[in-house]
Amino acid sequence: MLDRSSPTRTGSATDRADLDRLVRDFAAGAPRASRRDLLRFSALAAGAVATTRLGVGPTATAGAAPAGNRAKPYRYQDAEIEENATVNVPFNPYGQDIVLDPHRATNWGPFWTMFPNVWGGLVRYDQNAAVELDLAESFTKSDDGLVYTFKLRPDARYANGRPVLAEHFVVSWRRALDPERPSPMASFLQHVEGYEAYVAGESEEIGFGAVDDATVEITLSQPFNYFLSYLAAFVWNVVDPDALEEFGEDEIALHDAGTGPWRFTAFDPETQIVMEPNTNHYGGNSPSIATLVWPIVSGPSADADALALYRNDEAVSADVPLSLKQEVEDDETLSNELIRIEPSGSTRSLAMDFRQAPFDDVRVRRAFAQAIDRDAWANEIWQGTYLPTTSFIPPVVGVTGEYEAPEGLAFDPDEARSSLEAAGFANGEGLPEIVFYQNAEDSPEEIERWRAFLDLFQETLNVGITHDTTKTLEQIQDLQTDNGGRQFDVVWWWNIAETPQLLSDVCRTDSAYMRGVFNWSADLEPSGDFDPGADAATLDDLVGRADIEQDEATRNDLYRQAEELVLRNAVYVPLGNWVQMFVQKPWLQGTRQGPWTGRLPVRFDQDVVVLAR
Repeated sequence: MLDRSSPTRTGSATDRADLDRLVRDFAAGAPRASRRDLLRFSALAAGAVATTRLGVGPTATAGAAPAGNRAKPYRYQDAEIEENATVNVPFNPYGQDIVLDPHRATNWGPFWTMFPNVWGGLVRYDQNAAVELDLAESFTKSDDGLVYTFKLRPDARYANGRPVLAEHFVVSWRRALDPERPSPMASFLQHVEGYEAYVAGESEEIGFGAVDDATVEITLSQPFNYFLSYLAAFVWNVVDPDALEEFGEDEIALHDAGTGPWRFTAFDPETQIVMEPNTNHYGGNSPSIATLVWPIVSGPSADADALALYRNDEAVSADVPLSLKQEVEDDETLSNELIRIEPSGSTRSLAMDFRQAPFDDVRVRRAFAQAIDRDAWANEIWQGTYLPTTSFIPPVVGVTGEYEAPEGLAFDPDEARSSLEAAGFANGEGLPEIVFYQNAEDSPEEIERWRAFLDLFQETLNVGITHDTTKTLEQIQDLQTDNGGRQFDVVWWWNIAETPQLLSDVCRTDSAYMRGVFNWSADLEPSGDFDPGADAATLDDLVGRADIEQDEATRNDLYRQAEELVLRNAVYVPLGNWVQMFVQKPWLQGTRQGPWTGRLPVRFDQDVVVLAR
C-alpha cells in the first residue's frame, strides 16, 4: 500500500515529496509489507508491559553503573560470560545513504536506534520512547515552562578522553542549525526561542546558551510540554568541537568525538560499520563484548539475508517481517527465539480527503469506518502482524504517559449501510469513482493484501474501489499535487513523544500532513448532523492548549477530547497497531528493547553480555 506519512519519527522538516521517497525506499525491503510502512523499522522485545530486558537473574537498577569499565553486572555474577566477544548486528538502511554524523544524517529510523551507541545528548530515549537522563545529571524547569536548565554529569567525557563542557552543546546545536547547511533534522529544534529567524539567517540570537562549564540553559518560544521528547532526538547530540576543528566535517565520526559507550572504528558504506568500546564512557562498558560489527544488508533480499546470517550464527538477531513469519514459525529453533513487541508504538489508519467526493460528507467517511472488519484485516489479511484497534494514539503512549485513548467507530455493517444511505448512496449506488493508488514497485503479495482490504468495502457496502497499481510513487505524489489531496489512502503514524502530541502534529488543520493532504479545515460545510468545520476549529483549540498545558491530567483530557473529534469525523480511521517481531540469540542477554527501538537494543550498554556457549 502506500504509506506516505512521515518517514521515521514525526516532526521532520523534510517536505512531503522527500517523505514519499523515504517511504518508497523503506517499502522496497521493509518488514511489513510496505512500511512506514514507515517508521520506523523497529522491532522490540516482548515482556513486562511495554518492554523487556532479556537477561538472567535480577534486573539491575536502571542507570546504575558497574564498579569499573569492564566490571561484571550484578545479575551475571553467578553466570559464566564470554569475554572479548564479537557481536554481529545486521543493519538495514532501507535505501538511505548511511551518514554517521548526527548533525548530517537524515530522519530515518535505523539511525535513531544505532546512533545512541556512539553519540549522546542531555537526555535520551528508553526502549519505549520515554525520556531518561544521559549527559545531564539533573535539570530544572521554570514555573512558566519556558526555561530548562541542565547540569552536566561531572564524568561526562568524549571517547577521546576530553571533558564535555556546556559550551560544546551550544557549538553543536549552532552547527545543526547553520543556515548555510542545516541538519535534515533541524526542525527538532524548532521549539527554541529565535529558531525561525536563526535558520533563516536573519539573526544570531537563539534560545540556548552555556551558563558555566557545567550548566546549559534552553529557552522555548512557548512552554511545550513535550519538549524533552524532541530534545532526545539525535540531532541534539553533542560533538567534540576540538575534534571537528582537527579532523573536519567529513572525518569527525571516526575520531572519537562522541560520548556513548561505543566508538566508530571502521566504516564501509557498502559492507559494515565497526564499533569498539569507549573506555571513557561514564556508565562503563560491557564486560563481555569487545567489538560490535554491523553488517549492512540492503535491497529486496535484506531481511532474508539477515535471517540467513542468523541461522549460520553469523548474526545475533534478525527482523521477522510477514514475508518470513511462516518460515520462522515452522522452524522449532527459530520459533522458540521469536520475540514479539507489545504494546505498539504505531497505528496504521485509513484516511480520506475532506475536499474530494464522496468523502466531503462525514456520513460517507463514517460508513467506510464502520465497514471495516479489523479482525479480518489484522489476523487474516496481515496474519497476526497487527492488533486491531479503533483508537488513533498508539497504546505505548498509555504506558509512558498515562493516556487512555478513546475508542472510535467499530465494525458495524448495519450502521455503515445506514450512514451511506443517509448520505444519499443507498446500497453504494451513485458514488463517484474511488481510487486507491498503490506503488507499482510493491510486491505481488503486498498488492494482493491491499486488494483484500478493498474487498471489505465491497462485501459490506457494495462499493467497488478501483485499485490502481500502475503508477510510481512519484506519479502518485504528482496526482496529490494536482488534486490538492489524497482521496483515499492508508498511512502509518508513529509517536515520538511521551504525550499524545501526535494529534497536534498530524491532525491540526495547518499541519503539513493535513493541509493539502486530507484537508480537514474550519471552513467545511455540515454533513447532516455532523459539522466537520466546527470540529476542526475546536480540534485546533484543544491541541493548541494541550501542547503547552503543564498539568498532566488536564493535558491528557484535552488530547482525549481532540482524539474523540478525530474519530467522530473519521479524519483517520484506525486499523491496527503493528506487532514487531524478531529473533535474537538466547546467549545475548541484558538487552532492552521495546516499541521505540525494535530489534536493535536501546544501547549495547554495560548490562549487555554474551553468555558462555
